[in-house]
Amino acid sequence: MLISGLLNGFIPAKIVRMGKNSRMPTKKKRELWFLVEGKPARFSVHEFAIVTGLVCTPEPFLGLEEKLKLKAHIRDEYFKGATQIKVDDIQKAFRSLCDKEEGGKKKKAEKGKKKKAEKEKDLGTDRVKIALLYFLEGVLLGADPKRNVSTFHMSMVDDLDMFNSYPWGTVVYDTTVDSLGGKDMVEKYRERLRKPSHKQQPDVKETYTLYGFPFAF
Repeated sequence: MLISGLLNGFIPAKIVRMGKNSRMPTKKKRELWFLVEGKPARFSVHEFAIVTGLVCTPEPFLGLEEKLKLKAHIRDEYFKGATQIKVDDIQKAFRSLCDKEEGGKKKKAEKGKKKKAEKEKDLGTDRVKIALLYFLEGVLLGADPKRNVSTFHMSMVDDLDMFNSYPWGTVVYDTTVDSLGGKDMVEKYRERLRKPSHKQQPDVKETYTLYGFPFAF
């Protein structure tokens, strides 16, 4: 249930509405301020880092030359070089690799030493890369299963050292704040409630779809 909620980015409407109604105006673009029991409370990258444990240092600048050095092994090997790959596709690729692992174990039992250790090692590394990409896009960034995965992230995961040292906390925080602090978020939702399609389903629970990692909020 928890993982399902994380991947779909669903937060109870009451929680979001409560935060929206207690918002305080601020000129700081990367901070959210709230009035809690008469006292101002801040939600910034500092608090986000404490709650999540993610690295939230400034993002490094990657020049064109560095970007050109990024590989495309995962995209070419498992997605036929496609430029539009959805989060749902990443999940399917990971499951497919897990199935290959099970098949490989059976084959090893039948044919003994014919298994190629080097190929299995590469396959294991690819599983890790796809799992990391899926966790980033589907959980930390809360992307919709039908939403396209960042091609930059797809290329970065081929360099595990770069990927693991990148300050993803900063990326996730900015996405979260943009989602939570979106203008007229509540009003847009109310408009959706007024639509005939919703009136035909009055028992549908009020929820907002947010991106990033609003569970830290």
